[in-house]
Amino acid sequence: MQVTVIGLGYIGLPTAALLASRGFQVSGVDINPHVVEKVNAGQSHIVEPGLEELISAGVKSGNLKAYTELQKADTYLIIVPTPFIHENKAPDMSYVRKASEQLAEILKEGDMVILESTSSVGSTRKDVQEVVESVRPELKAKIDYAFCPERA
Repeated sequence: MQVTVIGLGYIGLPTAALLASRGFQVSGVDINPHVVEKVNAGQSHIVEPGLEELISAGVKSGNLKAYTELQKADTYLIIVPTPFIHENKAPDMSYVRKASEQLAEILKEGDMVILESTSSVGSTRKDVQEVVESVRPELKAKIDYAFCPERA
């Protein structure tokens, strides 16, 4: 199974490395070229016990590769920042919406999109599914969507 993890931060990078260690073909995507370079060198840009070893093993096995551009897959995990807006204490969903817009361009029927970023109830529908379907209306009811609470 091909998996693309969008966002290689504190949750996305460990998730990508764990999936790769379980035999999944994982494409990690991040907008920061430094993060992509470090991952492809088998290194971590964050400190987490055991993470660098997992990344290194994933890269050496060919199961983990990082990119700055979205890669086609069967399953996509959106794990991008959702910083809180202090005035109303709500998460800023602009990164999720941007990822969803870009993702819409490469999705195909039968794909799975999982939102794993901190978000409010209904965000998967409002900020992922509705955004995808506004870009590609022909995908309505042809993509599976899910929400997964963050796991670290």
